[in-house]
Amino acid sequence: MHQNETANDLAKGLGELLSYEGNVEEDFYLSFQVLQEEMGVVRSFNLKPGGDKIPVNNHNRKEFVQLYTDHLLNRCVSRQFAAFYRGFHSVCASNALMLLRCEEVEVLVCGSPDLDMTALQRAAQYEGFTETDPTVRAFWEVVLALPLEMQRKLLRFATGSDRAPVGGLAGLRLKVSRMEVSTDWLPVSHTCFNQICLPPYRSRKALRHKLTIAISNAEGFGLE
Repeated sequence: MHQNETANDLAKGLGELLSYEGNVEEDFYLSFQVLQEEMGVVRSFNLKPGGDKIPVNNHNRKEFVQLYTDHLLNRCVSRQFAAFYRGFHSVCASNALMLLRCEEVEVLVCGSPDLDMTALQRAAQYEGFTETDPTVRAFWEVVLALPLEMQRKLLRFATGSDRAPVGGLAGLRLKVSRMEVSTDWLPVSHTCFNQICLPPYRSRKALRHKLTIAISNAEGFGLE
């Protein structure tokens, strides 16, 4: 088997191998050796000693699948994972990490995918606007009504990330600032300061239109 197969194709193939009712050895013609591409070069790996000379048959196919899965998930990435492990712990060296579940570490590193825009609104700060300014009120009415995917785009537009930090969106302290420019302008953001700058739009319809254009076409620095 070749590791360049997609994950879905590979999983399907292994499943078919396990459930096949015919003669596995004669029909699949596999051995306990797999092919793997590294830097454009295809190399062969024995899943166990002498694997290239051991045919896969109806009796040992479960062992083949177990060894092949272990090879893909553990053995062939062990060197890369060891380098990542050393790098991660050189930056985040703390015994407290041992107390966290993997889901909690993911939130610490990547942020939370859950967005509470009302918390963002409650913690927002204003510059050139007040909380009761018509433009500000229209802004939040539009933001809270946006579908989740557009809210993510708004968050990326304003902060550089479409995820909430640990502690939730209230911790971002979004700043909504006034721009004394024509209302023909689109909103502008400064992601380093979690700041979004709005012209004094006169209607919610105009604000929604301009904001949608801005957040749908923002490219940022091309970082994920």
